[in-house]
Order: sequence, then C-alpha cells, then structure tokens
Amino acid sequence: MNISGPFALEARNLGKSARTRARLMDAAVAVFARDGFEAASVNEIARLADVANGTFYVHFKDKDAIAADVTFRIANDFARQIDEAMSQIEDAAERFSCATRQFMELAAAQPRWGWALIRSAWYAPELHRQMESFMRADLDRGVKQGLFTRTIDPFIIDTILSMIFSALAARLRGDVGEEAASRVSELVLCMLGYPSAQAHAVAWSPIVLKGFNTQVLPRDPKPRRAATSLV
Repeated sequence: MNISGPFALEARNLGKSARTRARLMDAAVAVFARDGFEAASVNEIARLADVANGTFYVHFKDKDAIAADVTFRIANDFARQIDEAMSQIEDAAERFSCATRQFMELAAAQPRWGWALIRSAWYAPELHRQMESFMRADLDRGVKQGLFTRTIDPFIIDTILSMIFSALAARLRGDVGEEAASRVSELVLCMLGYPSAQAHAVAWSPIVLKGFNTQVLPRDPKPRRAATSLV
C-alpha cells in the first residue's frame, strides 16, 4: 500500500530520500489519527508508507522522533499561517491574544494533534525555539509600543508557554471549555503589565482570523477525554 498526503505532495520534486521521509510522515499522521499514539507502531507506519522497517530507521530513530517531527511541521505551518493572517494587526496585545486563542482552538479542534503538540513541546528543541520566536516578536513589539512593562527574557517566555500548554491540556481533558484560551490570554496580558480592564476586553473579543489550511491535521472522528492523551 502506498500513501500520499501533504508531506509527500510537498516533497514530490525532491530526491528519493526526501520523498520516502515525507511518505513516512504522512503515514504517521494517518496511523496516529486512526490508532492513537500509544497503539501506533513503527511496523504499521512503515507498512502504510510501503517501505521496509529498516527504511523507517534510516530516517527516524523511533516513534517518538517521527511524532516530534510531524508535530513540529504542523505547528510551524499554523504559526506561520496565524502570523500572516495577523498582518493587518499592529497592536501587540491584540496580536498576542489572537495568536494564542487561534492556536489553542486549532489544537483543541483535533485532540490527538493537541496532545501530540503538548507531548513534543518540551522534547523537540526546534518546536520550542520556533514557538518562542513567533511569541517573542509580539512581546518585544508590545514593549516598544509601551503596552507591556515586564522585561521579556527566556524565563518569562517559558512561563507563558507553560501557562498556554497547561490551559490547552485542561481544555483537552474537558476540565474547562472553550473559554480556556481567553482566560489564559487575559492572565498573560495582566502578567506582562497590561491594564486589567483592557486585558479582559482584548482577551474576550471575537477572533476574526480566517483562511487556515487544516488538511494536514490528524483527524479524530471520535474525540475522547484524557484516556487518549499522548502525555
């Protein structure tokens, strides 16, 4: 059986090794979505990609490695799409709130991908650096605009990321509803020194960003609670 998908499509004009790696990533997305991370196996990913098990290990160390790679690529794509969709928004507080809430909603819409993102965030340095880069740009913008009074350093950024991932995990477990994104956005804005009344207004205002390509997300036809988590 041969599988095609967005990663394979992207690599169609590249060399054989790159095309094989992309096919494995598409197969991993399909297997994780169908079976969940814990039940997924390297054997099944290789079978679906129509390659030998040994070929899998040429490209990836293990199942964790391919999951981290897939998650990084998906997260990077959505971060880029969100950044482009906010091109007309200048206010840093609005940008941070929109990006945080949109990203959390995209993750919550597909729970298996959401859990994969949480699972990979602290173990995939590339993913962590990429998320930090996108966030840092808006936080530094807020300082320059005089909106944020807190010094932006690595500790602050790690703290904010931890708050966002904790809120996302609570959302995926069903402990809180869709308000989780607005609540954590408001808390972070206040922590940064943004006036509380304005933080509340910005964090709870409607999101108007559109045009996201969700084709690559693993589909979860039967959303479940924490029992299916990847953490």
